[in-house]
Amino acid sequence: MTSTTHRDRRLRTAAWLLPLTAATVLVTCRALTAYVPPDLHTSRIPPRSDLHFALLVAHIFTAALAVLTGLAQSWPWLRRRHPAAHRWTGRAYFFAGVFPSALVGIPVVCFTPLGLSNQLSLGVLDILWLLTGIAGYRAARQRRYADHRVWMIRTYSLTLVAITSRLIQPLVEHLVAAQLSDPVSYAGNPLAATHDIASTTSWTALVLNLIAAEYLVQRHTRTAARRRAKDGTAHPAPRRPSPGPALSA
Repeated sequence: MTSTTHRDRRLRTAAWLLPLTAATVLVTCRALTAYVPPDLHTSRIPPRSDLHFALLVAHIFTAALAVLTGLAQSWPWLRRRHPAAHRWTGRAYFFAGVFPSALVGIPVVCFTPLGLSNQLSLGVLDILWLLTGIAGYRAARQRRYADHRVWMIRTYSLTLVAITSRLIQPLVEHLVAAQLSDPVSYAGNPLAATHDIASTTSWTALVLNLIAAEYLVQRHTRTAARRRAKDGTAHPAPRRPSPGPALSA
């Protein structure tokens, strides 16, 4: 591969990775400000009890760790040049981020006081997040790295739902506010409007991120197929997977 091709690939990577990193870090830091230090009175979600608040804080901080370590997993340079660091950040992403955050998220969803629709969206997100994370980890253990990369795209898209929801929330709030005084829609009821904002934002972010993930998966699959065809390996012989400790995207 020529140096020009390498440079073009780096530029294409930077074109999406740098804006993603900037938006993700900024939104994550802003979200954490309400919980540093942890205080019931500054929580953005009204806590039902001290237990609910403790679980919420644990869920938020482990999710934040998943967001940031997932960024490192998305960095091609780290994967190519420092595979050991890539593997360790992958383990941190799953075992210190996704897995504990998803487990703690189950009771958090049940306690969330923003209506059933919002609870259902968070529950679906939590289950999909856990299942895709497990699938990605198993693929890496079995050295099915192509499958692992596909599942990592899916699980990280679900990790970023929290970022997407915060980016689109102002638009949803504006649309709901425009109908707040409508006697048919909300009849001036701020509680109904608040619940609708939460559920609409959550469902919309989930759907958008799932669509984006499948688009990236399909593009990755087509690109890999073209490379195999170009190299004359369009139909490689099947290999029996062997177990290994690596978690590598």
